[in-house]
Amino acid sequence: MKTKLTIAGLLVCLAPTVAIADVSESQVWTKTFDVSTTSPRLSIDNVWGNVRVRAGTEGEITVTATETRSAPDQGLFDRSKVLLVLDTYADVNGVSMTVGDRENRWRNNDHCSGCRLEYQFDVAVPKGAIVDVATVMDGKIDVSGVYGRISASNVNGPIDVQGMQDCDSVESINGAVDLEFATAPGQNCKIDTINGDVTVYMPSGSGLDVALDIFNGKVVSEFATDTYAVPAQVEYEQSDGGRRYRIQQSAGLRLEGGGPTFSISSMNGDVRIQKN
Repeated sequence: MKTKLTIAGLLVCLAPTVAIADVSESQVWTKTFDVSTTSPRLSIDNVWGNVRVRAGTEGEITVTATETRSAPDQGLFDRSKVLLVLDTYADVNGVSMTVGDRENRWRNNDHCSGCRLEYQFDVAVPKGAIVDVATVMDGKIDVSGVYGRISASNVNGPIDVQGMQDCDSVESINGAVDLEFATAPGQNCKIDTINGDVTVYMPSGSGLDVALDIFNGKVVSEFATDTYAVPAQVEYEQSDGGRRYRIQQSAGLRLEGGGPTFSISSMNGDVRIQKN
């Protein structure tokens, strides 16, 4: 039988009847950071869990997090408090938070095998904030109503950005990417996914140049389109006294007379460009 004890807002789970007990602890906290710029930077590098960002009050960034720490036994649990931490740096220009292994940033998890530090982030930022957020496992990236440049990365989960003006880089390995623009995009953007559809919503009349690199999937557009030539990308590596070249040629699609360039790459998924 698994026993649960609630002590001062912490949930401790013990499983004494199994060979290796699971020890966990949860808490919810909120911190507010004052910022002096209208376009502060928010950077979150998460490992397990969601990252949700919403437009909030000017002059501050407020982070609410549900923090859950777990390990196979009490010894590893205590060790995880030393190794697995949330590093936070904040000043008047923004907030940066990184979840990881203080010794090696998760490059070798043998330091605390089976340990886990999960965060569910819910963040309010000024509307003009520049957002750069990432998570790896069991989480979703969800951003809404922020007008600054958006960068987002996820390994096993979707990315959903609503009401944006500009994106910088959006990457997902196993998950769909949905981007909804409040205004016509004004700068170039790079979008990559391996297993997942990419859907871009834009206002009617938005101009865009799209450089497509798609392996298994189709392209659907609600905008008037033409084709255009995309310059080939040539890369090389030095090997055995010579050079080995790799040439990549993308297909070009011009929407409504063209505009900034979106480079969209998908291994297994469709690309849809729709009117919002």
